[in-house]
Amino acid sequence: MPLITLDSGTKITTFRPPPGFNPLTASPEDVVKNGFPTRPEDPHHLERYKRVFRQLNGKFHYIEPTFRVNSERRHGPRMRRPQDGTETSTNWSGGVVYAPSGQSFKWVEGDWVVPNVDAPTQNQWYYCASWVGIDGDQTPDVCQAGVECEVYQSGNTITRNIYPWWEWYPGPEVQITNLAVSPGDMITMLICSMTGVNATSATAYFSNRTTGASTSFNFTAPSGTKLVGNCAEWIVEAPTVNGAQSAIADFGEVFFSVCEAFLTNGNTVNGGTGNNINLSAGGNIVSDGVLVSPTVIQCLYNGAEPMA
Repeated sequence: MPLITLDSGTKITTFRPPPGFNPLTASPEDVVKNGFPTRPEDPHHLERYKRVFRQLNGKFHYIEPTFRVNSERRHGPRMRRPQDGTETSTNWSGGVVYAPSGQSFKWVEGDWVVPNVDAPTQNQWYYCASWVGIDGDQTPDVCQAGVECEVYQSGNTITRNIYPWWEWYPGPEVQITNLAVSPGDMITMLICSMTGVNATSATAYFSNRTTGASTSFNFTAPSGTKLVGNCAEWIVEAPTVNGAQSAIADFGEVFFSVCEAFLTNGNTVNGGTGNNINLSAGGNIVSDGVLVSPTVIQCLYNGAEPMA
């Protein structure tokens, strides 16, 4: 298991499962040793686990990840105080659930399709980060992983950057440089910690269900940071870029499905049972967070449309 140390001091452990490794038939010890999520005992979650790997059958290929620190980008906590029901934010839209008293979240998962993004105006960069995470709605840290989409239009020329990333804020964004994602790809993301509250490391499992490319890695929290575990979320975000709030790209809509977060007592909280979050800019709502069902959250772009 190779160990990588970033300039910030964050340590990353990557994995090298042998060719043909099958997490559905391997021993529980080999599943974990080779960087795959533990097979759950709960029948509902076990069936979900089997379904994902059955759908990857024939195209699954594991990628040992490589990384680049993008120090100019941050995916920070939700800006504005929490409230019951609909929340508002200047950087987040989506949904959030809260852990009951005495419990904390240790896992969060979700599926979504990578959006194609457009620029509402010419000659300006626009951003859309879709992710799942733990913490950040009421805490100064966020443990998260997702997909970044950026777009710039000048005349008839459109430039787009799309890539997977992870971050444990207040650390910077870390890009996964060798796992390709494209608009229309179905993504499965899972973030796990061993203990929930007070955890100082987590493991991310990322699978492009469309291409079969998948990866996983363990990473440590920034110095002085521990997981609080009091909330979990499914978010489309306008990140901070070069210290300033970015403008949200026209992403159309993103549906997060299988929105489930797991508590330290073994219970599951469905993402659609908490609060929705709307993203505002200039006093206007530019992205709506909609709780479609207990396990489905929609983020719907509601800002200016690109010029013809």
